[in-house]
Parts: sequence; C-alpha cells; structure tokens
Amino acid sequence: MGLEFGTAAAALGGGILLALRPDGAFLHSGPSVLRHTPFQDWRLPGLLLAAGCGGGYLAAGLLHLRRHHAARRVSVAAGVTLIGLEGWEIAFIEYQPLELVLAGVGAAVVVLALRLPPEAPTAGVPLPGC
Repeated sequence: MGLEFGTAAAALGGGILLALRPDGAFLHSGPSVLRHTPFQDWRLPGLLLAAGCGGGYLAAGLLHLRRHHAARRVSVAAGVTLIGLEGWEIAFIEYQPLELVLAGVGAAVVVLALRLPPEAPTAGVPLPGC
C-alpha cells in the first residue's frame, strides 16, 4: 500500500503541476520534449497522469485498505500500466533514469500484488461513511 499511495501522490502532484503550467515550468520540462508526441503542451499529459496513474494507484491503495476482493486485480493493472507508460516515455519523449525507477515501482507493485492470497468472495470492509 505504501508504494501505491506514494505513487498516487507523486502522479497526482506532478500531473496537477503540469496541467497548471502546461509550459512545464513547474517541473523544468519544456514542451519541446513533446515534439514526437501528439501533444503541443503538458496540459493533457498532466491531466492524464493525475487521473490515470494517480487515480489508479489511489484506487488500488484504498481497495487494499478496505480489503476489497478487487484490490489485487487493480494493483496488477496499475503496475502494468505504469510499466507501459514509462516504456512509452522512453521511446517517444526522452530517456531519464527516473523512468526506470518508476517502471521498477510498477513491477514491484505487480509482483507484490500477485503474491497476495487469491481474491476472497467478500465485498471488503466498508470505509467510514460509505
């Protein structure tokens, strides 16, 4: 859960910063690195990062907190998606060592999720107020 919540926080924060300043100034990443992509600036990639990666990892972490039967599948999906995203960034934007670290985080989440016991048929423990 720590990897999931940490990755969610980083993706949400980074994505929001990119969407707020689509010239990439907050993260020192100019739009020129997007020249081999369909994007003209960082607004849409930032929103996709925040919603897709941040939201996916946040959902996975919350499902684990609830001991929900879908937590394992959502974690595997989030990890595989992060590996794919980092591969795409290396191929089409530019290589940075952090991308390998994040792909490693995605792989760790997949491995750890697959080591969990098989899904139970219960709906999980509800969150307060749900």
